[in-house]
Order: sequence, then C-alpha cells, then structure tokens
Amino acid sequence: MSPNRRTVLRTLGGLAASGLLAGCQTGTDDTSTATPTVTTTPTPTGTPTPTRTVTATPTPAPGTGTPVTTPTESELAALRERVRSFIQLFADESFEAAHGRLSEQAAAQITPDQLRDVWEQLRTQKGRFREIDGIEYRGPDREFQVFVATLAFRSGRQRAVVVLSEDAVAGLQFPPGEEWQPPAYVDQSAFTERELSLSAGDGCSLGATLTLPTGEESVPGVVLVHGNGAQDRDQTIGPNKTFKELAWGLATNGVAVLRYDKRTLACDVDLADLTIDDVVTEDALTALARLRETERVSATMVVGHSFGGRLAPRIAARDDDVDGIVMLAALARPIPDAIVDQQEHLANVDGTVTETEQQALAEVRRIAERIRTLDIADDEVVLGFGGDEYYRTLQEYDHLATAADLAVPRLVAQGGRDWQVTDEADLPLWRDALAGESNVRFQVYPDLNHRFQPGEGRETIEEYFRDVSVAEQLVVDVAEFVRGNA
Repeated sequence: MSPNRRTVLRTLGGLAASGLLAGCQTGTDDTSTATPTVTTTPTPTGTPTPTRTVTATPTPAPGTGTPVTTPTESELAALRERVRSFIQLFADESFEAAHGRLSEQAAAQITPDQLRDVWEQLRTQKGRFREIDGIEYRGPDREFQVFVATLAFRSGRQRAVVVLSEDAVAGLQFPPGEEWQPPAYVDQSAFTERELSLSAGDGCSLGATLTLPTGEESVPGVVLVHGNGAQDRDQTIGPNKTFKELAWGLATNGVAVLRYDKRTLACDVDLADLTIDDVVTEDALTALARLRETERVSATMVVGHSFGGRLAPRIAARDDDVDGIVMLAALARPIPDAIVDQQEHLANVDGTVTETEQQALAEVRRIAERIRTLDIADDEVVLGFGGDEYYRTLQEYDHLATAADLAVPRLVAQGGRDWQVTDEADLPLWRDALAGESNVRFQVYPDLNHRFQPGEGRETIEEYFRDVSVAEQLVVDVAEFVRGNA
C-alpha cells in the first residue's frame, strides 16, 4: 500500500499493525552495546504489537518489488541453504564475505567490522559457537522470505532472523531473549508437523503449519483464527508463541491443528478496501477446507481468539461442516467501546492519570466516535485494522445472534485477568445471548490474561512479554471439548 494513498490514524497510546520484519524498522550504526530496545503498542481487541531492535543490526528498506509466494519444497530447501551458508560465514569469521551477501540497502547500514562486533558480543555472552540447530521458515513478507535460525553456543542459544530477497540478504537481526521453549505439558513425540500453503486469492499465499497427532487412528482437527492486527501463524509476541503452544498442546492431547499466517501479514493488501470477511472469514474457511483434506481428520472445529473469537460464529455459519466452535477471550462489546475502555484501563493502572494520558484518552474517544458513526474517508485506515468497509461490515455483523442461531456445540473461555476482553463487560453479553442453550459451555479462568497466561498483580501490557506459556488447563479443556463433541 502506498502511504500517500491513505491516512493511517494512530492514538497517542499507539495502535499499530506492522509487518514482520522487512521494511518496518530502522537500522543503527551504534555498536556500543548489545542491549535491545523494546517498544510495545496496545492493540484494541488484539494484543500489543512488539517492535524489537538489536543495535548494530541491519534491517531491509521498504519493499517495492513483486510480492513472493510460499516456496515449493525444493525452493524452500535452496532458501534454507542460503541462510545456512550465510550464518556459517560468521562462524568462519568471514565477515567481509558475509557483508558482501547483504543487499545494497542493508550493507549501507552496517560495516563488516560491526558484523564482527555483534558476533563477538554473542560469543562473549554465550560461549563458543557450536552449530546451527535448525532453520525455521516464517513465511513471505512482500518481496521477502523470512527465516529464523537457531544458533547453538556453548552456554545457550540465540535466534538469528534472516530476511532474503531474490538475490541477497535484505535483513538480519539477533533478537533479544532466549529461544522459545515448548511448555512442559507438550510431548513432541506425540505429533508431527508439515508446512502448507493456503491460497488467499489475487496471487497471495498464506504460509501454514499442520500439526498432526502420531498414529493411524482418526482424530478431530481445529483451525486457529487470530485476533486483530497482522499476526503470524504462531501468534508470536515477545518470547511467547500462543498459537504454537496451543497447537502443540492440543496435538499432544490428540487434536490436529492447522494454523496460518494472517493475510494482512503475508500479503500486500490495501486495508482501506478490505471487509471483515477479507481479513478473517474467507481465509478461515479456506483453512477448514484444507484441514478436511487430511486423511485422518474426522471432524473439524474453529478455535478463534479475541476478534477471531467474535468471528468464529460467522465462520461456522458459513461452513455447513463445522462440528463446533471455541471462542477464546471473544470480544462482545462494540469496538469503539472496547478501545476507550482499554485506554482508560492503561491510564488508571498506576492510580494516576497524567496530562499526557488525558490527551490520549481524548484522542481515543474522538476516534471511537468516528468508528461508531463511520466517519471514515474512502482511502483511510483507522487503528491500522481497516477502513470504512471493515468497520461497516463489522457493524452489520450481529455476532451475538449468529452465535445463538448455531446448532453446533460452543465453548466460551474467558480469562479473569483479561483487561482487553473482560469477564465484566464481554462475557455477560455472551451469557445472555446463549442462555438456555444445552450445548454451550462457559469456562472462566480467574488467574489467566488475554493470552491465557497465568499471572498476578497489576494487569498491564508488559506481562505479554514475560516468558510464560499458555496455561495447561486451558489446553486440556479445549482438547476435551473438541474430542467430546467430534
């Protein structure tokens, strides 16, 4: 999307939906420290979108080429070899050669000596380099392909995010924090994974991962549907991967899972022209159809989180073969009400509302009213989610009535520490709409937040960035619901 084609509104509190890596950050020449800077922005009805930069790390310039698609298996092998050989140059201390593989834009942001400095800092912190312990494909991002390599050192591991253009390394980061580790309740011998590609139309492909329990018996399967914002298939935030944890936990408990990169992350789209079906519904339906092609999958359900939970009834209503839905922290209030309430919570969390916070509240209320009245120009994007078509179709969708009209089993799960979708403002609306339904189950987890992570104390944005996995009880309850209603 061209910046001059639309105006992006942002509240003073920060409301963003940025790309994964390519073209969304600015490099730095400062090599005085390896300390990362972390900026978080609260995302209404979704989760804060992190921007993380490590000093002395180049990042690609904004993309202007033709968007790439998910590669074939042979192409993927060749791309992984490009990543492996690039990282190996660091291990061989061939920093001039590594610098020579950078794109013109990336090479202009960092010198061979700075590459050497970053590598030496890593070795000082983590000891002697041992090996590349895996290269994970994260999907396409405009004209780039994104990979995450796990580097094993004597005293720990380090992720290297490598962004490839057609003929160069367009970006490189060594993100802060430890490598993601699976929760203790995951049994990796209980399932296998394979990468897929889903068509989103107009030449756009969504990278996806199918997690399938081992064995030969039939199993139920679910599709995971994201909340608002540009999110990857793992629903990554900080050191946490909410959807990957759910997928691995559910597969450990006998449930197949298909998760995919969201269209607004994987594709070059104009948010000003998209409806809620373009952003969410159609791709979820495509994923359900693809999941049913898996030979051993005998039943299929939708598991939607946050805004995805709100749209789960819509997805089920448009798919005659869905066997049930799970609504995790599903937003029930109108978005204008939710964003104002969320900003008020953030302003009051420390007991004091500053002048800056008052200004932010006033700005959020102004934007909320514009959303409510659809006072949005044709080429305008509000809050980074969509334009007039997005908010118009959202208003036209009666999520409560749609959920009540379904005949399939429904599970509504809510965290008691969730300040974005709450058990006081949202859950009662679902309870009223679904009252008297015999095949509806409500489950509240008093100690869990919006991402269903356990916690205590003040409910803040920062807790999303703590290394805390999705609670095992939620995983067990969802697995039992899916298996019991398949």
